[in-house]
Amino acid sequence: MPTAQISKPNPSKVSNHSALTEFADPTSGTDETFPVAKPDPESGITKAIAQFVAHAKLSDLPAHGVSRLRDFVLDFIGLAAWAGEFSESSPAIGRAIRRLDPNEDGPATVIGDTRGYTESYAAFLNGSHAHSIEFDDTNRFQTAHPGCVVIAATLAEAERIDATGESFFEALAVGYEIACRVGQALGVDAYYQGFHMTPLAGIYGAVSAIARLRSLSPDVIENAFGITLSQTSGSLEYLVNGAWNKRLHPGFAASSAILCVTLAEEGVLGATKAFEGPYGLLHAFTPKPRPAALTDRLGKAWIMLETAIKPYPACRLSHGTIDSTLKVRDQIPEKDRAKAHITIKLPQFSLKIVGGDAPNKKAPDDVVDAQFSVYFAAATALKDGAVTLDSYNNLKDPARLSIMKNTIVIEDDSLPNGGGGVDITAGGKTYSAVVKVPLGEPENWIGEDRLRKKFLYLAGKVFGEEHAIRIADAVCDLGLEGSVRALTQMTRRHKG
Repeated sequence: MPTAQISKPNPSKVSNHSALTEFADPTSGTDETFPVAKPDPESGITKAIAQFVAHAKLSDLPAHGVSRLRDFVLDFIGLAAWAGEFSESSPAIGRAIRRLDPNEDGPATVIGDTRGYTESYAAFLNGSHAHSIEFDDTNRFQTAHPGCVVIAATLAEAERIDATGESFFEALAVGYEIACRVGQALGVDAYYQGFHMTPLAGIYGAVSAIARLRSLSPDVIENAFGITLSQTSGSLEYLVNGAWNKRLHPGFAASSAILCVTLAEEGVLGATKAFEGPYGLLHAFTPKPRPAALTDRLGKAWIMLETAIKPYPACRLSHGTIDSTLKVRDQIPEKDRAKAHITIKLPQFSLKIVGGDAPNKKAPDDVVDAQFSVYFAAATALKDGAVTLDSYNNLKDPARLSIMKNTIVIEDDSLPNGGGGVDITAGGKTYSAVVKVPLGEPENWIGEDRLRKKFLYLAGKVFGEEHAIRIADAVCDLGLEGSVRALTQMTRRHKG
């Protein structure tokens, strides 16, 4: 059958809502947008970023910017609520934090919890929960998840000071933007070094957002970045055994960001030139830094608006494969699906993260393994016609394992990260599809109805449908003069 493919976006149709036309063709990948270069210690990058964080205004955003930020917040609240209640890692993480933070009357909210926490621990738990089910937002330039770190930290600080909607959205905007630009400057080669980009880049976004809420001067912000350099961390070793380290990483970053900013605010001296220095971020964490990504058109081209919302709870690098499989599934007779042979096509970076021949990719032992297995993603999409949280309830399902056994993954670098293609042979016929821009990206947006449905599915199981609807309405109606504290208080549960 002819190959189905999402065509290259028409710049004239996306330029009003997208920075892509200024930065890169989304089908070309992200790493070649800016040249690899040795950071110049005299370039003033850290000073320029600090100036941006201190002075950026909400009016600098494109017209749809605040609406998109509301979408990210709504998505985050639903994820954190569901995972705090139902993720298998949350009980142990919660017990540990409650031992460290025994005061139940703390001022900060953990979404879906009944008690209060100190600000840093609330940020830790909300960040960890939001990242625990591999369902949180992603940015293709950052190649990571900005919201689970940036929103976790920003909500905690905004609740503490009872920020207005305007200052909250300003902080989120600069936080997302810096997280995404740091990720792009580090590039995917940071992953090849063994680093997890979400906390690595996210902590700088969280520091930026907190500093903006506190109206700190550029000098203090620059100092905060210097302190943050010693808190930059996150190892990919979790991929080997499905460890929960990955889920902890955003919590570590969000919590540490609050500490770093507070230390700088009180005059603690941090390292200079955090980004461009001879031992700075771009020297230590990637062999192929792209320093120009940090400041090119900063404040004018907002790559944070290239953040996607996930329709499936799986690594974003599998989503093009899921979409491709779903495009042809209904063409394949049901009786032939169980004996299908699948060839999955992925670009090199995606293949390294979700493909390969490791046993835990071809037959996952736990949820994290399955979330990072494109074999599991394709087999589940073909067998069930969907990939949902319920898909992970029976990892040893014989029918799914049989399809996975008949699946191979090959490299195709004509595809961007996040994209994927399949050739499915079943009943003597081959069905093919390619999706370069998966559902949820800005030019293939998830849409208000599907986003709200996702939120109500997640939050409704924690708050009940009626209260979940009220929370969704409150997020969507949060105006520039609105109270963030009033919103966060809605996300607490009453005892009993």
